[in-house]
Amino acid sequence: MNFLISAAGTGGHVFPALEFSKECISKDHKVVWIGTKFGIENQIMPSNIKFLNIPMSGFRGKSLVLKFNAIFRLIQSVCKSIYFLQKNEIDYVVCFGGYVTLPVGISAWVCRKPLFLHEQNSVVGTSNRLLKIFAKKVFLGFAINEPMEKKMMLVGNPIKKFTGDDSLNSNNQSLKIYITGGSQGSEYINHNIPKALNDLEIPLKVKHQTGIGKTHGILDLYSNKIDAEIVEFYDSPQDSMLWSDFIISRAGALSLSEAISLNRGLLMIPLLISIDNHQFLNAQNIVKQGMGLLHEETDSFEQLSNKLKEIIDQELHLKWAKKNNNTYHFSASEKMLNSILKLEKK
Repeated sequence: MNFLISAAGTGGHVFPALEFSKECISKDHKVVWIGTKFGIENQIMPSNIKFLNIPMSGFRGKSLVLKFNAIFRLIQSVCKSIYFLQKNEIDYVVCFGGYVTLPVGISAWVCRKPLFLHEQNSVVGTSNRLLKIFAKKVFLGFAINEPMEKKMMLVGNPIKKFTGDDSLNSNNQSLKIYITGGSQGSEYINHNIPKALNDLEIPLKVKHQTGIGKTHGILDLYSNKIDAEIVEFYDSPQDSMLWSDFIISRAGALSLSEAISLNRGLLMIPLLISIDNHQFLNAQNIVKQGMGLLHEETDSFEQLSNKLKEIIDQELHLKWAKKNNNTYHFSASEKMLNSILKLEKK
């Protein structure tokens, strides 16, 4: 079968799509990918996936002139996507959200190709919300903050399978904490977390990912009781997650999926300006699963310190490690592919 996958822009859309693509290829299906010229997908695309691009650009949050330009690019992108679907004899179209998927989903409907969507976050994004009327199935990475529709199916977020030592530290060892604000970094996390950890006045080991170009001065914020490693970016964040006893991070869907799949709980600090407030809703979802605590940037520094103290005093990291997660993200790609093929056989 020939699958057309669409995802672009951020790793939150692209990496789940890539894992699903790998699952399709492992089962002897062919994969064509539609993205953009300048997204991260250009840098990571393997040679066994045919990559095509369309001129689509974002709409939300843009000026009036750029919005008119986006509408013009949408029309161009729909026409180009229709051509790609027909030329490559596509059987199934699978979109992973983001503005690039809107024209691809529309072209699937025009060409009468089965359309499937995947939503990574706890709130359905704009493109997926517009396209779901045409979709045969909407796969969910997390439970969403609205009533489930009949065509929706909770499968988890496709993430790279990973194995390693997942044992936590014994009580006589220094607690290990992985801190990350993502590849872009977080000024709030970089400057407030070291001070809050210092206030605990206990020996700790820390791996702190600051984001590109943001390491300067961060090591100096830690007291001499804390053994801190400061880097711009870890090539394998899952290694750092497994090394840790718990994680302090933003609330992007992939980071959370990886953490709970590795049985690591989190203190989550959502990005205030995330679209549709999806990071806050993601964090709430993890709290409901009993796998973390939520702290907002608008909360006080004292509340931040108290939450860290609660994790350590009550040994919440040990309780988090024993949780059985209802959604096992490592198997999400397989669930999606099986569901698509089974549905189309009916």
